[in-house]
Amino acid sequence: MINLSKIFLGILFKLVPLLLLLWLATPVIQAQSRNTSVNVRSSKNGKTTISVKKGRSNSFSLEYEGDISISDDDKDILSISRGGYFEVKKSAFGNRRRIYMEPGAGGKLIKKYYVGSSSISFETEGRKWLAEILPEVLRSTSIGAEQRVSRIYKKGGTYAVLKEVENIESDYVKATYVKLLLQKNPSSKNLSTILEVVANDIDSDYHRADILKRNTKAFLGTEASTTAYIQAAGAIDSDYHKADILKQSVKDGTISQVQMKSLFKITNDIHSDYHKADILLAVMKNRTLDADNVTLLVNTSRDIHSDYHKAEVLKTALASKSLNSNGYSAFVSSMSSIDSDHHSADILKDLLKNKLNSGDLREILLLADDNISSDYHKGQVLMNVADKQDLQSGNLPILLEAIRGMSSDSHRASVFKQLAKQDFSTDQLAKILAATSSFSSDSHQTASLLAFAPKAKEKGGTAIEAYRKACNTISSETYFGRALRAIQ
Repeated sequence: MINLSKIFLGILFKLVPLLLLLWLATPVIQAQSRNTSVNVRSSKNGKTTISVKKGRSNSFSLEYEGDISISDDDKDILSISRGGYFEVKKSAFGNRRRIYMEPGAGGKLIKKYYVGSSSISFETEGRKWLAEILPEVLRSTSIGAEQRVSRIYKKGGTYAVLKEVENIESDYVKATYVKLLLQKNPSSKNLSTILEVVANDIDSDYHRADILKRNTKAFLGTEASTTAYIQAAGAIDSDYHKADILKQSVKDGTISQVQMKSLFKITNDIHSDYHKADILLAVMKNRTLDADNVTLLVNTSRDIHSDYHKAEVLKTALASKSLNSNGYSAFVSSMSSIDSDHHSADILKDLLKNKLNSGDLREILLLADDNISSDYHKGQVLMNVADKQDLQSGNLPILLEAIRGMSSDSHRASVFKQLAKQDFSTDQLAKILAATSSFSSDSHQTASLLAFAPKAKEKGGTAIEAYRKACNTISSETYFGRALRAIQ
């Protein structure tokens, strides 16, 4: 006996994947604004299907193919290109109406009107219903948008087009009309007005961002339009879309250094550390900044909470070599909020690759002492100071204080051994030798003293006396003897 259920299920399981693939292969645009939902589906053969829902009881659908020309009063369709067609359907309170059009002989349109399943003369009732439904269709879809924008702009300019945008509910269609309007190259004054509409009348972050990205150069052309651009970008809630706009903007080489300041202002409004850092890195990758803008960039990095992202930005800013005194102060201020010892040390080691003046070195030493709790990372920074920096201008006591603040004798000893490679005055050498008394370990104290023994012997007198005094703080007789013999 044949089991029909199994056969049916077998066929169904084979068809479902195929139907799913066909559905996925069809491009779909969904646009929602307030109470209107628009679903657009386009197929490869040129057919477009649109479903529009307004509230619970007002909805219609249409399907068309080819180029469609609309009458100037938006109440009739004048022509459809060869091979095309137009069909609109609407159901309301159980009443179903439909209009179908296609080109006939000589290009004249064949127009059919149906109520339910009955065909009704188009010229009597159909034309009247088309005049009612077509303006709604045009304001809910992008059909005839280019033709309508050109006609409205010719009659009333930018203001007239924007007035029509107010009557459109779908963000997708609003954005389409605004983008077509921008192709008319409106004046800078009108650009500001357009941007106000983008900020206040379009709800979708995607469509706002798309408009702003496409016209960055024009929008940032004047102070007024730049201000409006900032406000429009600031109205976008999505960090992703906001960041996307700004990255696109910085890649535009025509944006001036003054306008870059405006972009940093927008960046401050971004909450995501990843996106904020991504913008700042894009700025440094694509633009050569003046010293003032580097300072602004570093100041913006203060609001990045992630140590990883902040360190990435600061290291890149440091590599730009454009930090003036103000930029350097901002750099140090931004660094002070980094909690990670690893990232703090990593930045400071990069900073210490170059010779610093006395004031800057002092700031770095204080920062390392206050912000880095790990003896390993602090030791790495202090070893870099001992290796490359000039300590002749009063920073030696600050370095020695930072060494005393370390708990690990091993890491202290590493810094002292590195310090022993520099030349110091007798007075400075005496201070360094006295600082070795802070060791808990006789072994590490002795190793540190042995590193300075040759310099103490070379200077003699006061230096040898200071060395012997430091030896007296060693508890172990063995290590005491070893340290003392090094200068005899």
